[in-house]
Amino acid sequence: MTADQVVTHEGSILEKPINIEEARSFVSGYAKAPPSTVGSVTLCHIPSNIRVTGVDSATIRFFPSVAETEGGKDLVQKLLEDNAPILSCAGGLMVEHPLVKEHIEKMKGLKRALWA
Repeated sequence: MTADQVVTHEGSILEKPINIEEARSFVSGYAKAPPSTVGSVTLCHIPSNIRVTGVDSATIRFFPSVAETEGGKDLVQKLLEDNAPILSCAGGLMVEHPLVKEHIEKMKGLKRALWA
């Protein structure tokens, strides 16, 4: 079995951010255009070489507030203070995190496509 999830945004594939500034750049972009998640799983039965693959995707529309600063702190800073794994998530955000959820306007697609 192999699986992966990426985030697509404005024609680019976003993996895990390499640093905090890249995470901030990702989040800033989400205020302008919605990102999508694409997750895929492939199972292979070795003796018969039969393969089964599944792909799910979802689009998340954020309120512009996702990129705003409140009290001198942006969302990324708040997530860091809450020990959220920003550098371990494709696209830098976990949509199920309470600090992120409050910035979500709408989700289109299956929720299972959002969690890797």
